[in-house]
Order: sequence, then C-alpha cells, then structure tokens
Amino acid sequence: MSEATTKRRDSSRQTDATPAAESDAEPRTAPPRKATLINYLHSAVAVPLIYLYTAIMGTLSLLLSLHDPEGRKQHWCAFAWSRMIVRTVGVRVCVRGAENIRAGESYVFLSTHQSYMDIPVMLGYLPAQLRIAAKREVFQIPFLGWHMTRGGHISINRGSTTEAIASLRRAAQEIRPGISAFLFPEGTRTRDGSLQPFKKGGFKFALQTTLPVVPVTIVGTRRVLPRDSFVFRPGPVEMYLDQPIPTASLDDRDLSVLMQQVRDAMTKHFETGGRRQGQEAGKTFSDERSA
Repeated sequence: MSEATTKRRDSSRQTDATPAAESDAEPRTAPPRKATLINYLHSAVAVPLIYLYTAIMGTLSLLLSLHDPEGRKQHWCAFAWSRMIVRTVGVRVCVRGAENIRAGESYVFLSTHQSYMDIPVMLGYLPAQLRIAAKREVFQIPFLGWHMTRGGHISINRGSTTEAIASLRRAAQEIRPGISAFLFPEGTRTRDGSLQPFKKGGFKFALQTTLPVVPVTIVGTRRVLPRDSFVFRPGPVEMYLDQPIPTASLDDRDLSVLMQQVRDAMTKHFETGGRRQGQEAGKTFSDERSA
C-alpha cells in the first residue's frame, strides 16, 4: 500500500487547493540582483537573437512535423532552441537527480514556476521527451505556438476550469509509451519566490494516466529573469529531479496527500538550493522583505 493511501484519512479534512498553508515563513528562492548597464546591453542583443532562434527552429519544426508522426524530431528542435537560449542568456545549468529518470519510461513532471527561463531550462536539460501543458495564449504566438500545436502539446484555457479539465482528460488518453507530460501546478510564475498554492488539474491528470509523478524544482531562474522583466542577469540554475511517486494505486481520495508530497519535495530544495544561491550573492531571504 502506498504512503499516500495510508495517509489519506488524515488528510480528508483538508479542503484548500494546497494542503500546506501559505505564510511568511514559507521558504523562497533568492531575490534577483539589481540589473546593471552590462545586463541591459547584453539583453539588447540577447532578446533579438531569441526571436531569431524561435523563427528558425519553429519553421524547421513545422517542416519536420510533416514526416515525424512520433514528434521526436520536433522535440529535438525544442531541445536545440532551448540550449541556444540558455547559452545566449549566460545560464549555467546543473541537473541533480537525473539518475531517478529511466530512459524510455513515461512520467508526469510537476514543476515549480519562477520565470520564463524555466521553459528553456526544462526543455534543454530534462532527460525525457515531453508534452507541455501551457496556457492557450502561448499557442497563439507565431512559430512557437505553431510548433507546440503540431508537436501535440496541451493547450489549457485558464479562464475556464471546465475546459481546462477537459483538455487534460483528452491529453491523458493520448500519452504514448516513452512520452512524458510536463505541467506547472502553480499555474503561473511566482512574484516573491515562494511556492504558490497548487491547482489540482495536474495531479488529477497524473491519477488518470496512472503515471509516476516526478517533482521538479528549478532554483535560480528568478534571479536570471524575474517576472515582469526582460533584462537577463547571467548566473547558475539548479534543476532537482526527485524520485518518482507511484500513482497506479491512488484515486481522488489520495489527491491531497499526493499534493503535499510534491510540495514537500519542492520546499526542501527551496530551503537548500535557494538559500545557497542567496548566500553566494551576499544576500538572505530577509533582504527581499525589507527591500
């Protein structure tokens, strides 16, 4: 019997979207540095290059999709696009826990969401072929949206819970062996570096597919590209891949415990990786609150 099943009676009274309550004591990632003149000049070159990469690799992906029913060549395009962005921005990525992922297996990856840079870090360095669940507005972006539509990624209407659930149900039926799904359970990027309340859709998706859930914690992208900014600050990023959590024996009664397990895994890395990056920059988490 799974850990989630044995604990579900204790969790039946929890009705909040996230089992853990938010508070000022919540661990958070280190705050971004103040942008320098060099950062502005670097970004003035990097941003047009990223648009260029998107147009080139998006077009190539569309062409390859005509003879790529499995989507593997399109996934390579996304991988190459992501690596080019990461190197142009000046990010140094370290993946911890890659040994937990078995080649050829399918998973549901549930990740923290701190920055737009989470996407190229994930696509470029996560050792799996992915189908991403993203808000439908992303699918309307030229080249990028076309690639995602042809590649079988999952469009989510965040304005309609009913439509979002229906999209995830359809996607759950289409996940093939060797293909994994990637979702952001927070739904949107954090503003203060803390872990936001989870939405249940990604967890219900995992239960429907019976695929193992892998908590993914990305630390450092908020320092590279904060929310509401297009100025890059080069620096290190760590991506933690925790051990898969089996879901085959779980049902909706285990949902809150599963959500708590994922949250605990992410919080652990916020406390270690986030604090380490903050100390390396000569800052603490209290600096952000007093700023």
